[in-house]
Amino acid sequence: MLNKKSTNYLVILLSSSFLWFLICTIIFNVPIFAQDLSKKPKIGLVLSGGGAKGLAHIGALKEIERAGIKIDYIGGTSMGAIIGGLYACGYTAHELDSIFSETDPDSILRDRIPRDNQTFYEKYNNEVYAVTLPFQKFKISVPKGISKGLYNFNLISKLTHPYRHITDFSLLKIPFLCITTDLETGQEIVLKKGNLPLSLSASGAFPSLYSPVQIENRFYIDGGVTNNFPVEEVKKMGADIIIAIDVQDNLKDIDNISGATGILSQISNFSTLQNIEKKKQLIDIYIKPNINPYSVISFEEGKDIIQTGVDACQPHWEKLKSLGIIHIPSILKKKKKVY
Repeated sequence: MLNKKSTNYLVILLSSSFLWFLICTIIFNVPIFAQDLSKKPKIGLVLSGGGAKGLAHIGALKEIERAGIKIDYIGGTSMGAIIGGLYACGYTAHELDSIFSETDPDSILRDRIPRDNQTFYEKYNNEVYAVTLPFQKFKISVPKGISKGLYNFNLISKLTHPYRHITDFSLLKIPFLCITTDLETGQEIVLKKGNLPLSLSASGAFPSLYSPVQIENRFYIDGGVTNNFPVEEVKKMGADIIIAIDVQDNLKDIDNISGATGILSQISNFSTLQNIEKKKQLIDIYIKPNINPYSVISFEEGKDIIQTGVDACQPHWEKLKSLGIIHIPSILKKKKKVY
């Protein structure tokens, strides 16, 4: 016969399993069979691209953490890949907020490595050659991007340094993937393995803003060109429930499109917005921050953009809290004696 302690443990286990069953089947319409009652549904997080607008992901992550949700899989594109990759390494939302708040927006865009971190020759060359143009076949050619992305790559490398030995992204604290685009073929490339800093840089190499990123013998540009919202890919990782944060622009009229970045943002949104309704069918919580006042280069307004992510979670707060509830109570995580 079971004693009182054993009975209490059994009641907690059954109550927890039944609660998962109710939440998954009633709130999120995820079918859970009887033999799976003891298994926690896997939660996937999808972070879209959007340049500086992607800083809204940090605000949304703050609310996801406040709800007590533990993410099982992450997939992202461009800025969504950078923030998602760092989150997969174990950085909290508040740590990411601090990192980006302390980062010089001008350095992000213009590749300005802090002078104290430059060698003597780098300092000298920067002073002598204020502007450089590459030569190809004895002719001046147009640079492929405003920035080579060295500042961003150095920053990402520094932040991911403790995980430099990991080349399989499923072995990070949270399994992760990101999207990039093959420059020559235009093919969507899903990166699940390789050099993490290079992969994140390749996913965020926005055309006209950053130069293509070379990985082995291929060149890659921003993943938003082919798939700015990798919902299906995160679903394939094994996610039962999808939380997706979308910082993409809607299509704009001609009066609201300005500059090369505005034109390219409009182009990259064509294919994604055509498929957005299909993607939404796979999403359980769709979070859409109000990023209309901002552009892909509005890094100087980062604090306000982060707040839009916080605000966008409020209409979904009850659902988010319900996902936080389904995690195993701490009493079940402790090793129990056999009676």
